[in-house]
Amino acid sequence: MIFIIAFKNVWRNKVRSLIVIASITLGLTGGIFTVSIITGMVEQKIRSGINNEVSHIQVHNPEFLKNYESKYDIPKADSIAGIISNIPLVKAVCTRSRITGMAASPNAAAGIQIMGVDPAREKKVFSLYTTIPDSSGGYFSSTRKNQVVIGRKLADKLKVRMKSKIVLRFQGSDGILYEAAFSITGIFASANSVFDETNVFVRKSDLDKIMGGNCGIQEIAMVLNDNNSIPAVEQALKSKLPGLLVQNWMNIRPDMSMVTSAIAIEVYVILGIILFALAFGIVNTMLMIVFERTRELGMLMAVGMSKSRVFRMIMLETIFLTLIGGIIGMVLSSALIALFSRHGIDLSDFSKGLGAFGFDPKIYPFIKKELYFNLSIMIVLTGILSAVVPARKALKLKPVEAIRIE
Repeated sequence: MIFIIAFKNVWRNKVRSLIVIASITLGLTGGIFTVSIITGMVEQKIRSGINNEVSHIQVHNPEFLKNYESKYDIPKADSIAGIISNIPLVKAVCTRSRITGMAASPNAAAGIQIMGVDPAREKKVFSLYTTIPDSSGGYFSSTRKNQVVIGRKLADKLKVRMKSKIVLRFQGSDGILYEAAFSITGIFASANSVFDETNVFVRKSDLDKIMGGNCGIQEIAMVLNDNNSIPAVEQALKSKLPGLLVQNWMNIRPDMSMVTSAIAIEVYVILGIILFALAFGIVNTMLMIVFERTRELGMLMAVGMSKSRVFRMIMLETIFLTLIGGIIGMVLSSALIALFSRHGIDLSDFSKGLGAFGFDPKIYPFIKKELYFNLSIMIVLTGILSAVVPARKALKLKPVEAIRIE
């Protein structure tokens, strides 16, 4: 009975109730959509980092990561890669030569990481080749020797373009300084401009010919069928490869891991602040309702309604107001997120700034489903807390005095 009365009381002053509901709806819709944009940016950054830069798990010689010296390669890397590829949870694996060097053009020079790859195996692990526009060549699409694929940012820095020649200088594992001219056959443009500026890709076979032997394998990278399998595969590899360093993407890129952890907290902080601000408006509205209905509440208590029932009635009215606004807000925000997740939000005007932090200029909002469940609990708690002050005010009313109030 109290539930029915409380729900009817919400609509006694429709204009005021609708204004409160609208404020809750707009506040939550804006908050959830903002959170979805932030979450989408972070998810895209992580996905792009894994797909284009680091993969799920990498294997190195422990000494290599100290100074990135190419002499610290992985012994019997091809056989190790074969062992890894036989693990059921591993989708694909590739090997890389990774050498610190310099790229020079007639206009400028820059320090870089030279990645010696097998293009066919590389494409099964990394999707960087998909970031090469049709107008910017391809990913080792011909058999011509000494091809190099570079990032757009590096191309701008060196002031070169497709088919331009650049000279790569690097020190081999034997300590000898090598240099050779390479022709630019592809220019990629990932979401991370820093990565684009500091990495170039060549065929490992070309490096071997330049050095007159095997330049070694400094890195083994792999992708898994399922992200949830990372801990199990990492542990298995550590037991199989005791002399090598096995790292997942969170160890390799702690900045990405830190952003992931921070965003989980930030989401609830943002929504908590919005609900906290809305709570003041709800409290104010319910206090006005109590003052307006002072005589009515006094009469109800005078004819036998207990104070606990009055308390529950005010509490339920507040919770109903909050829930109605909250549910509409979640529905509207879901519709907005669904719309923009298909078409994306184009922030190309800010691409340089976003690229410096590894964010894609086109954002696809995303939000985890469990957020709505947790948010529902937060909304109910907001309604309960907002009702405490008005309900306590109603309890303090004395029936005899309240009836006399006009």
